[in-house]
Amino acid sequence: MEAPWRSPHLLGLVLALLPSCCLLTRAAAQDDAWLLLEIKRAWGDPPVLAGWNASAAGAHCAWPYVACDTAGRVVNLTLASANVAGPFPDAVGGLTGLTYLDVSSNNITGVFPTTLYRCSALQYLDLSWNHLGGELPADTGSRLGTNLTTLVLSGNRFNGTIPASLSSLRNLQNLKLDDNKLIGTVPAELGKLTRLQTLWLAYNLFDAGELPASFKNLTNMTSLWATQCKLVGDFPRFVADMPELEVLDLSINTLTGSIPPWIWSLEKLQSFAVYRNNLTGDLVVNDFAAMGLTLIDVSENYKLTGVIPEVFGHLENLTTLSLFSNNFSGEIPASIGRLPSLSVLRLYSNRFTGILPPELGKHSTFTYMEVDDNELIGTIPEGLCARGQFTTLTAQGNHLNGSIPEALANCTSLRGLALNDNQLIGTIPEGICAGGQFRTLHAKGNHLNGSIPEALVKCTSLRGLVLDDNQLSGEVPWALLTTGIITLSLHNNRLTGRL
Repeated sequence: MEAPWRSPHLLGLVLALLPSCCLLTRAAAQDDAWLLLEIKRAWGDPPVLAGWNASAAGAHCAWPYVACDTAGRVVNLTLASANVAGPFPDAVGGLTGLTYLDVSSNNITGVFPTTLYRCSALQYLDLSWNHLGGELPADTGSRLGTNLTTLVLSGNRFNGTIPASLSSLRNLQNLKLDDNKLIGTVPAELGKLTRLQTLWLAYNLFDAGELPASFKNLTNMTSLWATQCKLVGDFPRFVADMPELEVLDLSINTLTGSIPPWIWSLEKLQSFAVYRNNLTGDLVVNDFAAMGLTLIDVSENYKLTGVIPEVFGHLENLTTLSLFSNNFSGEIPASIGRLPSLSVLRLYSNRFTGILPPELGKHSTFTYMEVDDNELIGTIPEGLCARGQFTTLTAQGNHLNGSIPEALANCTSLRGLALNDNQLIGTIPEGICAGGQFRTLHAKGNHLNGSIPEALVKCTSLRGLVLDDNQLSGEVPWALLTTGIITLSLHNNRLTGRL
């Protein structure tokens, strides 16, 4: 018996079909070129698409922002920040080979473009930061196609509820719905998206409630952002079931109870933010594994208590530690001053005692420190600007003594000092405003003496000088008024002359 693939009849049929297949592919590619021109026309022939030229229609795969497969079908259209405006063109839906579409950061208007339902091969869709609005269609998830791995709708004006049908996108890895006007509650069906790695829900208008317990199934989650989502109740327990989690931000909600000790056991956690909630209690550490943390922000909970865990001083990647507006006490661990990556330290409005770690600034590119309204004593660390990047120190309302360090005043990156109501002595350093960026010196209520240095008088960037209630002497330099200064207050000193 003759093998079927050697049959002359079958071979003839295959040969007969080959030209028609090629013709169909060629026709589809030509259609894509025409569709691109339709898209250009629908957006009013914007200058950014001038390279889409009808006279070069056969070369559409070389047009800007376009990529094709080997058959000449458009598979990638990237028009992010291209300054296109107007309704979403229906012609985009005709690009049925499209796998990647990014039109983010434009001025696209209208509603969610259901024409994209025709693009069943689509894997990546980014419509973020446009002016799209209205409700997301209930069938969005079931019609977009199961190839989709990334859906980004951030920064629009979508309202209504999150469609439960999004759970049909079984290959979805990234879902970003932040910065819209979505209402209702987060659907429990999203817990079926077991491949999900990124979920951004922040800054919407949801009803008060909790995130679904079904999120315990999202074990591949790496980034969960739910800032200002009207979350209530205790810290969500399902987070403990997310071993891959790197970024967690549940800030600006109404979470209550304590921060669970197991949060520090998430080995891959890099950024942890729960600021502006109603969390209480100590920062309890049992098994600490999150040694890769770069940011810790638990500020503005007002009732967090206890001391700074000593282990925080061993986080070599930590760049930002923000604990302000709570009820923390005890001394700031000296090891905090030796952190090699620390840039920002915000500890104001607590009850910290003792001295500022003397090595602050010597081991990292330190830029910013706020420690106002504590019970700190001792001197201002000499090395805050040792790496030449320090900009701002606010330490008002403490019991700091000694003088303003010359090395700090001579820091060329320095922009502001707020040292009101301490016990500082000595003169204002002559080198202040060395870098020409210095804007404010607030040091009222200290024991500073000597005259106002010439450097301040010549500091053209100076906008605020508040030195009331000190022991300054000499003549008031009237030239201060020519610097562009906005706030000037020198009451209760020993100055002479008048402005």
